[in-house]
Amino acid sequence: MTRGIDSLKALVESQQDWVVETEGDCLSLSNDEGIDAFAYVGDQQIIIESALFSAESVADKAALNDLILRTHQLLSLTAISIKKIDGQDYYIAFGALSSDSKDSVIIQEIETLFSNINDFLDLYGEYLKQESIA
Repeated sequence: MTRGIDSLKALVESQQDWVVETEGDCLSLSNDEGIDAFAYVGDQQIIIESALFSAESVADKAALNDLILRTHQLLSLTAISIKKIDGQDYYIAFGALSSDSKDSVIIQEIETLFSNINDFLDLYGEYLKQESIA
C-alpha cells in the first residue's frame, strides 16, 4: 500500500511528544525539544527534512562543504543538502524512504532525523559566523 499524506499524518500524530500540522501538501512536525521538520509524500517516496542553518551564516562554505562530504555518513539515515527557501540557501538535513515503508521504519527515520540535528549542529557549528550561534 502506497502511503498518502493523510495516513502519514495519522501515523505521526500517534507519537507522544510530537506536534503535527498540515501545511499545504506537507506535514510540519515538531518534537518535544523544539526541533522542526517537514514531511513530503510523493508517489514513490517520503522525504523528511529539517533546515540546519542558512548558507549566509557560514563563515567558510568551502571548508564546511568539505567537512560535510567527509563526515555526514557518520550520522545514520540522514544526509545533508542545500535548498533554497524563500529565496535564501539553507543547509538541510534529510532522510528519504519508500512511500511503501512500514510504520516502524517511518517513525525510525523521523526519530533519527530529530536525533541527528543536534549532532550536526555540534559537528558543524564551528563553521558558523559567531553572530549566527544562538
